[in-house]
Amino acid sequence: MCSCLSAPAYHDCSVVDFVAATLHRACASLAHQTESTVESQTLSMSMGLVAVMLGGAVQLKSDDFAVLKQLLPLLEKVSNTYPDPVIQELAVDLRITISTHGAFSTEAVSVAAQSTLNKKHPEGKTERQQQTNHEGHTDMSHSYLKQQKSNETGLESDAAFISQDVSEPGTTANQKSGSITTEQLQEVLLSAYDPQIPTRAAALRTLSRWIEQREARALEVQEKLLKIFLENLEHEDTFVYLSAIQGIALLSDAYPENILLCLLAQYDSGNNKHTPETRMKVGEVLMRIVRALGDMVSKYREPLIHTFLRGARDPDSAHRASSLSNLGELCQRLDFLLGSVVHEVTACLIAVAKTDHEVQVRRAAIHVIVLLLRGLSQKATEVLRDVLKDLYHLLKHVVHLEPDDVAKVHAQLALEELDEIMRNFLFPPQKLEKKIVVLP
Repeated sequence: MCSCLSAPAYHDCSVVDFVAATLHRACASLAHQTESTVESQTLSMSMGLVAVMLGGAVQLKSDDFAVLKQLLPLLEKVSNTYPDPVIQELAVDLRITISTHGAFSTEAVSVAAQSTLNKKHPEGKTERQQQTNHEGHTDMSHSYLKQQKSNETGLESDAAFISQDVSEPGTTANQKSGSITTEQLQEVLLSAYDPQIPTRAAALRTLSRWIEQREARALEVQEKLLKIFLENLEHEDTFVYLSAIQGIALLSDAYPENILLCLLAQYDSGNNKHTPETRMKVGEVLMRIVRALGDMVSKYREPLIHTFLRGARDPDSAHRASSLSNLGELCQRLDFLLGSVVHEVTACLIAVAKTDHEVQVRRAAIHVIVLLLRGLSQKATEVLRDVLKDLYHLLKHVVHLEPDDVAKVHAQLALEELDEIMRNFLFPPQKLEKKIVVLP
């Protein structure tokens, strides 16, 4: 990490305590679904302060990094649960920088530090100075990547295949002009198999950035990129598999149809070659893609819903609960586009809530109903009009006969939501209106 020689030494923990308190409050707000714009801005500013410290504003020593490491679990929770993708990415990048003691720092950390400094001193730096700092940061990251390339003899056979294929100059690749060369692409692809965790995570982040920038040479090998990201999903280190998740999400933005169908095959219960943990990570990627697609998700409604319905019958209870959670979020976003699928979804929820022997799965099924009613609100009387009676009977059954208290609470919450919806439907609030009538 580049640090100014004149930067003061850092010995004060008050900033870290403030950031930790802000992260705690953000996680608590997400748990209670009370996120606000002010809290989001405060969270961005506090993470920007950490980026400023890591960017060289203060001189950090080993003891200082030991203090900063208390933020790692909170940053991980924010990166996994916060709805804003920019804050998610910054949280992941800050974790990488803190864990590597500043040996590797991404562009997002540099941009956040510069943005925070500009807010404090708007007249401080000109645009040309910012551009110079950005270029110096990029060169530093690239040189670190090259320095870590000293141990390539132990790469896997897949990496050798990628090296051989990419190094062959094709006519199409030679004709297209881009800011990266074939040698650079080959080097980063090999680094994605490096045994050193910082090098591997840096390579995955670099590939993700090239995909986001629509680099022609990188997009020409999209199948190999997907293969690399999927293999790194199985890595146990958080930095690596979160970088792989981000890469797959960006790749699906460029090629949604091909990537989405491939991921559904990886997630499907009929595919037993992946561990349950890997399939859960694939589920997280699918949800990121669903959020990014927005209204376009309706095009992939059938394969998504049927995959999650099959997942609700998986032998692994954790995968069943995960599939139901994903199903609930997907149905929330489909709204009126649920169509005839709502009968299949309702039948699945009723069967799981009444017959599944795992309590966490029954809780998940009831929670899907809560999400549906809360998300649809007054639209529920139209979208769910054919199944509202069945859902009502199921919720009453759970309240009276379910042995688990948490599931009962979820069912009671759903009944309250349903009661509020029906009251507003039958007795709409009166509105006072002024009418001006012109008499003939």
